[in-house]
Amino acid sequence: MRRLVQASAGVLLIAMIVGAPVWYYAYQRKHFRNFRTVRTGVLYRSGQLTRDGLKKVIREHSIRTVITLRAADDPSEMPPDWEEEEFCRKEEIYHFRLRPKCWWAPEGDPPACENVRRFLEVLDDPKYHPVLVHCFAGSHRTGAYCAIFRMEYDRWDNDEALNEVFNAGYEHLYQEEDVLGFLQNYQPRWKGSDRHSVSTSRADTQSR
Repeated sequence: MRRLVQASAGVLLIAMIVGAPVWYYAYQRKHFRNFRTVRTGVLYRSGQLTRDGLKKVIREHSIRTVITLRAADDPSEMPPDWEEEEFCRKEEIYHFRLRPKCWWAPEGDPPACENVRRFLEVLDDPKYHPVLVHCFAGSHRTGAYCAIFRMEYDRWDNDEALNEVFNAGYEHLYQEEDVLGFLQNYQPRWKGSDRHSVSTSRADTQSR
């Protein structure tokens, strides 16, 4: 009987050792999808967080602003993360919605430039810091905007920023010529170019 109890305890211990990391990974993936620090106290990135995950991230990192890159496929419908926006309003957290726009145009600046300008307006103003930016998975759209942050504020070169995007989960980056081309040719403002520069409008025109 004693041996049976010892054997059972051993099996249970092994199950706990093996199962705990699996459970923790599943928990993290569900509540904190791809959450990462870009620059402490300034910018954080993620996929769509659960309500509990968002509350914890806001509390632990003192988030003041959420930028979502999500929108409904049909403009007449509510966006898929509408409850998050309502929550931010109630908690007096700034909330900006940058609806997906094309990264390429046959002539002139692509439509995505409008979103880039708004993104930079928010990051330019310390009153919005710390900022959390997210899409659904936290790898593609979010990665592109974080690359722009790196080039603008950390003064990374384009290739260095692209490598981070790829390594953070944007596995098809080098096959998607629109996003890739935009980031490869992006000229940050500190280089003295007016291309993709910040517009004169204020981010305060967005919702709080």
